[in-house]
Amino acid sequence: MSGQNVASLSGIITFRLCEQVFGVPVHSVREVVPLAWLDRPPQLPSLVHGVLNLGGRAVAVLRLDRLLGLGDGRYDLDASILIMRDDGAGRGLGLLVEHVDGVRSAELFSPMGDAGQDSFNGCVSEHLDLQGQAVRLLSWDRLLLEEERRRLTEFQAQAQDRLALLDEAAS
Repeated sequence: MSGQNVASLSGIITFRLCEQVFGVPVHSVREVVPLAWLDRPPQLPSLVHGVLNLGGRAVAVLRLDRLLGLGDGRYDLDASILIMRDDGAGRGLGLLVEHVDGVRSAELFSPMGDAGQDSFNGCVSEHLDLQGQAVRLLSWDRLLLEEERRRLTEFQAQAQDRLALLDEAAS
């Protein structure tokens, strides 16, 4: 994505993680939910913080700090989960972030240049300036490798089966 494409975005959700500011295009996010109780089944992959039961749907919540190689974030009461749009397999994923600053109009951002190869798989698509503050714009479709997506889909299917068993037991 080049700076000329940033203006075509309807908005950018900005958030904090490990003392840095990141953003994702609004169209990549389905909803933002406060940090909630998460199921932590055995053999949880290290990138997965837990599983959120979102209206009967199992949503794996990923540790974005670990995905980006930032170390461990601090998740206090103002932590949030970005529920990302479905990846086509009908299973959305959540990204755990320390604090959501809000939705900003793309017009407020000035391009500082393409991120180039300074991030794994080019997941930081561009460096932006928001009134003197550096923002790393993430590209949701490049954040995970295809193999990671496949394994997470399998994990979510298992978690969904567990939720279904609980529903059957409650009936």
